[in-house]
Amino acid sequence: MNKELIKKHEQSLLRAMTGVENCQGVLSRLDRQWTRATLTGKINCSRIAQTLIDFIISTQDNFTSLQKNLVDTLVLENTQKVVLEITAVAQVAIDILKRNLFERTADVGFLATDDDLVRFLSGGEDDPDAEARIVSRLREYREKYTVYNEIIVCDTAGIVRAHLDQDNPVARSADPLLAETLAAPSYVETYRETDLFPGRGDALVYSQAIKHPATGAALGVLCLVFDFDGEMAGIFENLKRSSEDIVILILDEAGRAIATSDPARAPRGRVYNLALRDDFAMTQLGGEAYLSKTLPTKGYQGFIGLPWYGQVLKRVATAFQNGANGHGLDEAAIRRNAIFSARLIQVEEASENVLSDLQLVVQNGEIMAAKKSVQADASERVEAQALPHVLNEVKKIGDQVQQVFQTSTGGLLKLVTSSRLHDVRFLAALAIDIMDRNLYERANDCRWWALTSDFRRMLEAPRLADSDRARMREILAYVNSLYTVYTNLFVYDREGRILACSNPDEHRQEGRVLHMRCVAETLSLTDSQLYRVSDFEATDLYADKERERPTYIYNAAITSLTRPGTVLGGIGIVFDSEPQFLSMLHDALPRDGAGRILDGSEGMFVEAGGRIVASTNPEHAPGDVANLAGVFCQLSCGQSTSHLVADGDKLYAVGCSHSAGYREYKRDGGYVNDLLSVIKVRI
Repeated sequence: MNKELIKKHEQSLLRAMTGVENCQGVLSRLDRQWTRATLTGKINCSRIAQTLIDFIISTQDNFTSLQKNLVDTLVLENTQKVVLEITAVAQVAIDILKRNLFERTADVGFLATDDDLVRFLSGGEDDPDAEARIVSRLREYREKYTVYNEIIVCDTAGIVRAHLDQDNPVARSADPLLAETLAAPSYVETYRETDLFPGRGDALVYSQAIKHPATGAALGVLCLVFDFDGEMAGIFENLKRSSEDIVILILDEAGRAIATSDPARAPRGRVYNLALRDDFAMTQLGGEAYLSKTLPTKGYQGFIGLPWYGQVLKRVATAFQNGANGHGLDEAAIRRNAIFSARLIQVEEASENVLSDLQLVVQNGEIMAAKKSVQADASERVEAQALPHVLNEVKKIGDQVQQVFQTSTGGLLKLVTSSRLHDVRFLAALAIDIMDRNLYERANDCRWWALTSDFRRMLEAPRLADSDRARMREILAYVNSLYTVYTNLFVYDREGRILACSNPDEHRQEGRVLHMRCVAETLSLTDSQLYRVSDFEATDLYADKERERPTYIYNAAITSLTRPGTVLGGIGIVFDSEPQFLSMLHDALPRDGAGRILDGSEGMFVEAGGRIVASTNPEHAPGDVANLAGVFCQLSCGQSTSHLVADGDKLYAVGCSHSAGYREYKRDGGYVNDLLSVIKVRI
């Protein structure tokens, strides 16, 4: 933490830190009393105790230095606590958004190669029902990926051939993004006003050229209009739970707010200070001071996207008012075992050393006064009688100063510990939210890919031709190249026999009959909105060097094009759970100001019964059983909690959160999967 930056804003910060300001006031009052007591000693006892008085003055100077050190430490620790809190939220805000947008780049890349869209754009306008069929297909796509406001198909001249939103008056587009997209090697990401979505303000559009698979000739452009406002509202709603007095923004490269959690205080369109190189910045909103932190995304799967930033602002006036949040905290245990307490205790111990020296001086002074009081010199007897009063006053003041030190450091120890407990609860909720969001996409993927018309036509045949198998492999491999969170995609027939795989290393699986319960259940599904997921268990479909690993396999039924309701087979997608879950957990672990994960921090995903799904601690492997605290097992959907756990001489803040689902995923009754996230941080 930059101490010069804190010094620059110290007065504003101190005014909000009422406890620190009160401490400073008490110490200043005691310092004045000490000065008066010392002056009294110099006037009345200088002949017999000048050396003692000089030492008392020197000790007072040491205490004055320690008092400044205490106040500086209290300001630093309080500020750092708040900055770490808003840093975590700012990083999460931009990274969760970017995780979602990465999926959109894969969506547009795959849908642009959809054989129905290709035939539609290359087949002329002879069939009057063609547009209706395409609109129906796009609508079914949006029913699975509910993150889009509009899907538009244009030809190369910009004429809109089909789109979903009937309230959108677009018929033809002259937007330069169409030419840019036709010239681009892959997708184009655009955020601004566009005539593709007129009158709606800035729109986030993912576009990709639709090309003829044989010739590569451009046939048109596919545009997916992302529900940016809806997505940000959901992100803001979750993140605002971390604190009531924060404002969360997404800023573009110029610092202009493109999304805000509080339009009244921090309106969209306004330019905010990025201050990317500073530990924090001070910003004025509505005449009030706010601490702010701005961060770029860490990216996801190599995707960075548009140069956007997450910014969080916290109201200074209320930023430092956290209490114990209902936790009964053992101050003695915190002093004894907490890592962060060391620098606070050092200040306290330094004051104890000075006070110990002072007590020794007082004792020596009392002995001196006793000796001098029996001497013949009348003036020395008078001074000897006055000296104990001075010494007692100084001792009393020293004791009071020491009490202030202990009370201040003890209060801060509890405050920081309470903050850590709040943080781990928030981070646990974040981790499970990231998981739910990610697995929501998996449920969407398998259902949409099951509707691939080529698959449905190929499976109508009594036997899969070698050329069809090669084409099936080609399609699966292309999809897998876009959606890199899978190790393999495979299509199976109505007997559960694997016909084709996306991963060449898994072609050996072709011809194998699957006897998994989720496969049997999938083959009985006729509704294209339904899917089935395997239990989290070890399988040779997700093996690493002959080692079977546990994962989730998402499945959806492939039905006939000509005989509605007839199941021809299914598609299975093998989620690359090991690195993906670890990535999610690492994204949720607390970090220091340099972005490094705090030492002693770990996280895990675990089933309600205790079986581990993923863990950042290599000693806890997926499939192992964790000993969960009883209070964690009692959590219901969407609930979170945290508490302190002692492990030998180490103290941890442990947070736990129960899965709540995302959008309709795990909320519509179609799939139940009780999972918990646990975040453990040494304090």
